[in-house]
Amino acid sequence: MNKRRIIGYVLWLLAFLIPFQPALLSTEDVSNVTGLINFIVLVVLAFTGYILIDGADASEKTKAEHGH
Repeated sequence: MNKRRIIGYVLWLLAFLIPFQPALLSTEDVSNVTGLINFIVLVVLAFTGYILIDGADASEKTKAEHGH
């Protein structure tokens, strides 16, 4: 495993450790700003993690095809 893949998994873990209650589920007990910030952070971390993991997979495939 390379660094990009590990960082991607850490970002996914962090994204899903953000409480879902204020981000997605509860709209009455939380202010709109708190819910919006939690949701935006969740989405950004999830997509950034995906980009890093997908990029790590692509770089590993390229290295395997070189045959050096």
